[in-house]
Amino acid sequence: MKKILVIEDEPAVRSNLLKLLKAEEFDAIGAENGLVGVQLAREHEPDLIICDIMMPNFDGYSVLTQLRQDQITAMIPFIFLTAKTEREDLRQGMQLGADDYLTKPFTRAELLGAIATRLKKQEAVTLLQGKIQELQQLNIQKDDLLARASHDLRTPLANMKLIIQMLEIISNEEQQQQYRALLEAECIREIELVNNILDLHRLESEKKLISPETLILKYWLPTLIEPFKPGIAQRQQILNIDCSPDLPPLISDRICLEQILIELIGNACKYTPSFGEISISVYVDYSININSSSNSRVNFKITNQAEILNTELPRIFEKFYRIPNGDIWKEGGSGLGLYLVQNLVEKIGGTIQAQSTQGWTTFTVQLPIQTSA
Repeated sequence: MKKILVIEDEPAVRSNLLKLLKAEEFDAIGAENGLVGVQLAREHEPDLIICDIMMPNFDGYSVLTQLRQDQITAMIPFIFLTAKTEREDLRQGMQLGADDYLTKPFTRAELLGAIATRLKKQEAVTLLQGKIQELQQLNIQKDDLLARASHDLRTPLANMKLIIQMLEIISNEEQQQQYRALLEAECIREIELVNNILDLHRLESEKKLISPETLILKYWLPTLIEPFKPGIAQRQQILNIDCSPDLPPLISDRICLEQILIELIGNACKYTPSFGEISISVYVDYSININSSSNSRVNFKITNQAEILNTELPRIFEKFYRIPNGDIWKEGGSGLGLYLVQNLVEKIGGTIQAQSTQGWTTFTVQLPIQTSA
């Protein structure tokens, strides 16, 4: 319900205006003089103000001047009621910031028409202001991204430059191997940073449509997991895979789902210590509606032997958030990976949850099993 403030010193005129407005389902408030009107405008912040010009002590021009100088009331649409029709009187009001004039006597249709026009214009202005604020916020986010990206990209490059210099002066083969491994790790880190930044840009600037495919999970999942096995073996980690053999076909965007699972499995491998365990399980949850397979959901659960503190867990999906440095999380990345994962999961109609307790962390992605028409 739109709120309208009527500032009019003549009781009969004010009463008639309030009755008319309430009959039209407006929330109407009356003020008997200009000073009271200014006070009520600041207290109630109405959607529109109707104000008489000729009032004793504090006239309509003074009311408008006061309200336009106050940030709270400066943008409220303002309609003058006046018996004056001289050009200089109209110009004075317009120069002070009045939006419209109604000359007494006026008809009900004229009043309602003026109100509708001003409210419609104000809605357009409000919408435009919202768009401007949205663009300003986006610009701030891009500046923040550029600053963070510049810092994050420099670190691996500086490390690579230092390692290359060390390789030029070290002749010991064993030490050279160690530095080559470090160089490869920094290259991978740099590539991950670049890819995450590019993915973030695409996610926030493009309206890419989902491209659903039918995925036969029992054949598709092993090919997704296979590239991680050499690194797991090198770190002497223990990998447990539990995928139900009767998983139904899943209709989803393959590229998005691959990116989600690769990020989650990669994090599990990265943050699990040597000899620690990593578990990947995929199963169907029929609990939603046991009689309707179309309402069932497939769960992808990735669990690893590392714990995130309860104080940090609510923030892990925030953009650029990194878990504070510690022995387990010292390989922290760009702070974009889980933010991208959450957005991609939502994009394909799923949900993601994170739990961490008693030395274990679990991410569960739940997607609806869609059936083809």
